[in-house]
Amino acid sequence: MHIICFAAGMICLLYFIILLLYSGFTSAFYLIWPAMTIGFLILGFLFHHGFFAHLPGAVRTGLMILCAASFLFFAGVEGMIIKGAIQAPAAGLNYVIVLGAHVRPTGPSRALALRLDRAYTYALENPDAVLIVSGGQGSNEPCTEASSMKQYLMDKGLSENQILMEDQSTNTRENLIFSAQLIPDNASVGIVSNGFHICRALHLAKVLGYKNAAGIPAKSDLITQPANLLREFFAVVKDFWLL
Repeated sequence: MHIICFAAGMICLLYFIILLLYSGFTSAFYLIWPAMTIGFLILGFLFHHGFFAHLPGAVRTGLMILCAASFLFFAGVEGMIIKGAIQAPAAGLNYVIVLGAHVRPTGPSRALALRLDRAYTYALENPDAVLIVSGGQGSNEPCTEASSMKQYLMDKGLSENQILMEDQSTNTRENLIFSAQLIPDNASVGIVSNGFHICRALHLAKVLGYKNAAGIPAKSDLITQPANLLREFFAVVKDFWLL
């Protein structure tokens, strides 16, 4: 068991290095990977020196039950996230909200570009759908996310008449609240985001009063996918618990 723990620790450390090289330190959550490295190494050390073997049988049993329950809970939440990521989008929606993400001086980030590409494809397949690009300007962004998103879609050939902008929001909750002000009552609504984010976005939409909002999952960046799925686990638990 200690070999497995040591190997898991090294994998976490290697992945952290890959994240830094690939995308830079774009999220403080990335620090969970070196933290997990330390945790696995400590576990490996304890297993190697027989720490758990010397614990009373009842304590070992309790720890095993706790570990099994934690694993099943984690797997269940991740299953919900993955289910949202692979759902088929509904056709013929009246309005489609494209959730914003980080914008760099060179344009949309990888995650945002994937969302916009999916929105563009949906607009081509459903020409009557109106896209709402949603996102304000962060302190480290050169412009509002909405303006960058609109320009990206227009550069791909989408008509300006098919795009509305919501440029005041700073998070997903505000994306949905402010975008709702642009949508007539009883209109059908889709939400575009990267697949891992759809489960939480739809739950939040339901809490905010959206009626039967549909998810339109975009692709996710493969290299950052493990980090996104792990982060989303904690975000989903928090949102489902608090909202």
